Amino acid sequence: MTKRTTLDRQLYDAVNSLPHTPYLDEQITLLSDLGKGVGWVAGATWLALRGGGHGRRAAIASAAAMMVAIVLVQGPIKRTVRRRRPFFDGVGRVVGTRPTDASFPSGHTAGSFAAAVALTTFYPRDAPLLLGVASAVGASRVYLGHHFPSDVLVGAGIGAGLGLLARSLLGPRPKPPALETR
Repeated sequence: MTKRTTLDRQLYDAVNSLPHTPYLDEQITLLSDLGKGVGWVAGATWLALRGGGHGRRAAIASAAAMMVAIVLVQGPIKRTVRRRRPFFDGVGRVVGTRPTDASFPSGHTAGSFAAAVALTTFYPRDAPLLLGVASAVGASRVYLGHHFPSDVLVGAGIGAGLGLLARSLLGPRPKPPALETR
């Protein structure tokens, strides 16, 4: 076992062995499920309806970044890497349904970070909240026993990169300078 794997397992054990109660498991499962995409799409829809042109651009950028992240991670990346989920080796506790796909990287985390980073372009004051929610989604995946921390970290990196790409392609457009009239 390499040191990286050992550290990964140690971090997994530390998070996954936090106190579990039925109420806490239910709330963290809800957070995880919302991070899968439903929560981000609901937020984007609200922005599109309430935020005018700025909100529509934010909604498009966040939803597009999230969708691309999920498609890439759940498709070619997981099929290529094929890492077993922690519970296949009897490591830790599992809450909820045991996913049957590969563990690496975390699709929930990739999608959450893609949406959050794209939204920080439009709402920079909300960056701590947005990135905090995306981070909480990632941590929930370890707590629930579905991913190792390295799955979450790589998912966050992929998602953040795609969020930055969406920022560059769809970010707010600078206002043209006002014409001077004399």
